[in-house]
Amino acid sequence: MFVNKAKGETAAILVSALVAVSAAAAAWAEDVVVLEPEVVTGSRIYTNLEEIPSATYVIDRQEIERRGASKLSEILEDVPGLYSRSRAGSAQDEFIEIRGLTTELLVLIDGIPYYKASHGADAAAVDLRSLPLTDIERIEIVKGAGSALYGSMAAAGVINIITREPEGSGASILAEAGSSDWRRGTVSGWTTNEDFRARVWYSREEEGESPLLQYSGNAGTFEDRNLDYTGDFAGLSLTAGPFGFSANLGDYRSRWTYGGYNQLQENEFDRFSLKWKDTSNTLMLYRMTEDRKLIQDSAWGTTETTVDDRAWGLEFTRRLTWGDNLVSWGAAFRNEDMSYSMPAYGTQYERSRKNYAPFVEISTPAGNLLVNLGLRYEIWDQDRSADYDELIPKLSLIYQTYAGTTWYMTAGRFFAMPSLYELSYFAWPATKPNSDLKPEKGYTYEIGAKGRDAAGKWNVGLFYTTMDDKIDIAPDWSEYVNVDEYRAWGIEASRNWRLSRFWNLRIGAAWMNAEEKPAGGGWIKGGAPTLDIHASMAYSGGPFTGEVTLRHLGDRDDERPGIGPLSQKDVTTLDAVLEYSTGSDTLRVSAYNIFDEEYYLQDYTNYGTTTRYYGPERRIYLTWEHVF
Repeated sequence: MFVNKAKGETAAILVSALVAVSAAAAAWAEDVVVLEPEVVTGSRIYTNLEEIPSATYVIDRQEIERRGASKLSEILEDVPGLYSRSRAGSAQDEFIEIRGLTTELLVLIDGIPYYKASHGADAAAVDLRSLPLTDIERIEIVKGAGSALYGSMAAAGVINIITREPEGSGASILAEAGSSDWRRGTVSGWTTNEDFRARVWYSREEEGESPLLQYSGNAGTFEDRNLDYTGDFAGLSLTAGPFGFSANLGDYRSRWTYGGYNQLQENEFDRFSLKWKDTSNTLMLYRMTEDRKLIQDSAWGTTETTVDDRAWGLEFTRRLTWGDNLVSWGAAFRNEDMSYSMPAYGTQYERSRKNYAPFVEISTPAGNLLVNLGLRYEIWDQDRSADYDELIPKLSLIYQTYAGTTWYMTAGRFFAMPSLYELSYFAWPATKPNSDLKPEKGYTYEIGAKGRDAAGKWNVGLFYTTMDDKIDIAPDWSEYVNVDEYRAWGIEASRNWRLSRFWNLRIGAAWMNAEEKPAGGGWIKGGAPTLDIHASMAYSGGPFTGEVTLRHLGDRDDERPGIGPLSQKDVTTLDAVLEYSTGSDTLRVSAYNIFDEEYYLQDYTNYGTTTRYYGPERRIYLTWEHVF
């Protein structure tokens, strides 16, 4: 529902009142006991990811290094049902799909929401290139509706990037080279002293020319290419007792050709956070910016577009036990600003909005079941657009056996606010702003089981997702509109087997049917693969470690309104990594798409012209790292 400005202006009073009432209730309860300090993604209560009533996955530092990846998307693709589309955009943006959704996926960095206010429909709200692997200790992935905990964007799931913390004191250097003139260099240093820890690092990335797009039409066949990519990234983290501070900044640029003309995109970002945490309370303050500049050459001259994002926020969470109940409550505030400028068309505007969100999560026993209820009240006070508020619930039933199996059933509401860009995008004469866009809203239902035995971890689950008011750009490109419905259902499973002291086998599979229903039309197939199967065999013994991964993507055909069916053949790829380590030195050889299977991320014909986005070709990397 939509609300007036007065309600937005009094939202801070509502948040304060909820905090005060909750604090009074906690103080009144005589049997309040604080919980353990560490929580996991997908809950503000539980301390073990295997207790979360959703499909969950963890990728630790050891697995990141063993995989030998150069990009975050290559790591995330190891999770069944996650699909990388990092080469399906001219600027080489790196992003991921979960259950057929891209925009509606929330990325956290150490629990802090990170997304820009200037994304467009079906595009990523965060470019994964701004999250270099150098600074990642662990990745936690929780699929399914997460809006009851985290608010907007958490429709398909949540990816929480946990950054590295130092142990002891030392330093390291890393050098990497590979296909398409890929080069990466990293230096880092760290120290610890009782309750004080510090780490600083810098990383440089470069990549040369590679194929991007192929056009075939009446004018013949020609090809556009990625010309080059460079990125510089740095970070600092400090921890002293209950306080923690982190800073990350970087800039990266891509050059490519489009229709034979040169294009350039430059990105700059910074992220700062300050945390205070004890055994039952957490307070987080954060600030982030991202500036983008796009310079485009064409037959009509050169145009320059700049988009600047600013966001800062504050979140407080308290965790406690109350009798047999586990309780977590708190409130979040976020302020977003965006400016857009295209001088060639005389277009320039600024937009802003505020978000207030009290929340609570309760876990209570009911016989042999655990009942988990999450509630979040979202209030958005928007500049020049309709305000919005809604209560977002999520209910889960959990049954845990003595053998360690967790059975769960979940029903959760989700929503995704339109970005400030979608609400206000204007580029004369093609488009006009639409300040009346409504949030995307829907439900996700899940049933599944997961556990661990002597052989390893396993999980299997069914899901169904339905969404109303999906945002897309109008067929005539006049504006962003709420035109689509979306639904997806399927089954996902994974299994690890510890075959011996040295060998480990992992198999994952996902089958999904994803469909969209444009206004006035029928259901058509979405763009995600129907079938995703991968198997990997890992070896670890002595100084050698290695892994071989086979992946198959099936039934990749797509259909687009106004374009028609897209023919995208099935594809099977083979990757391999071999590593030799002496303790202080590590040498690694990584190879992706070893058989150089040629496939296209998009392949469609429109007005007699065939357009194909190239998929990742064969890539080989050589990496050396030395730890002092």
